Amino acid sequence: MTQIPTYRTATATMTDTTYFDEEMSDSHSDLLMRFEAAFESDYRLVATGRTAAWIHGFDVLPPGADQRRWPVESSPDPPLSQITVVDGLPVTTLARTLVDCAADLPRLEAVAAADQMLRAGIGSDHLLAALEPVHGARLRQANTTLLSADPRAESPMESWTRCLIGDAGLPPPVPQLRVRTPNGRVKFLDLGWERWRVGVEYDGLATHLGLTAETADHRRHQTLRNLGWEVHVLTASDVTEHPRPWLTRLRDTLLERGWSPDQDELEEIKTRIEAVTMALHQ
Repeated sequence: MTQIPTYRTATATMTDTTYFDEEMSDSHSDLLMRFEAAFESDYRLVATGRTAAWIHGFDVLPPGADQRRWPVESSPDPPLSQITVVDGLPVTTLARTLVDCAADLPRLEAVAAADQMLRAGIGSDHLLAALEPVHGARLRQANTTLLSADPRAESPMESWTRCLIGDAGLPPPVPQLRVRTPNGRVKFLDLGWERWRVGVEYDGLATHLGLTAETADHRRHQTLRNLGWEVHVLTASDVTEHPRPWLTRLRDTLLERGWSPDQDELEEIKTRIEAVTMALHQ
């Protein structure tokens, strides 16, 4: 039976939560500043989880979440070897922060966070050291997240899209796939399969602004289509709310272009697409 992944959760993992009064100005409700206030009231605290990621410079909050209202996540007891200082504040090291996010966040958010942090560069020795004290279910989830991560991703929605494609059982695409045109120039696809000349693009601009006019991205897509590529363009709504239609179209396109799974694999993929859809709607 296909296991349905966990994609969303309504709660954050934290050991201490601090809020500012809603009447305070926006400049004082920044997540970093709210941790600073918590730290000044208790010098034992170390920023952890999403708060540590934010202070390190990574936005790993759920899509649409307002960091000015997000709870401060902190702990008084990380080992000294896993603490660093950023902007004068104690936070978990980048490797420890990555492991916490990989182990504790819902799957899509965890993979997107891991992609971002790995892209910044984390030594394998530091990562292994941060994983060493992790056990049980947290270790299993962290390992699953890290196996799905890819530092080539350039945005969280690209990470989500790649993760959904993998969870649906489709062949793994290459992030930031390079396609060379006849004039020697290179065009990039967010995700793609060179063997079948199929690409997937996330159109964040259209999602936020509703643009239908010609853009550089549209021209790039047309260039690729002229070279025989099939390019699927997705919006945030497609990725976060309605995965079944585009995953089904993508499966059919890959089949038309020569992908040849057996019948049992196709049945499993159909089941997994439904499981992915259900998981997003839970």
